[in-house]
Amino acid sequence: MGKNMLPTDTYRTSDLYYAAYLKVAGVPFKDTARDGNRVYFLFEGTEDSLAMRDLKSQFFNGKAKVSALEYKQAIQTMKSLTHMGN
Repeated sequence: MGKNMLPTDTYRTSDLYYAAYLKVAGVPFKDTARDGNRVYFLFEGTEDSLAMRDLKSQFFNGKAKVSALEYKQAIQTMKSLTHMGN
């Protein structure tokens, strides 16, 4: 799967923990995609959108605020998605 094959309104990440954060932060989750052994989590949005840039900045700068329980549950869900289809 090439990055250019994604619809223009799709954001992808292979970072499980960041994907779980996006899910808990309310970014609509679309699907997963595989490229060899790598799993990508696909979300509605674009990397260039202000909302996605803000979420990314908050997460990687340690300023993100989400429910710990919801985050834990999202991690478990995302992990189970990486094992589907193996």
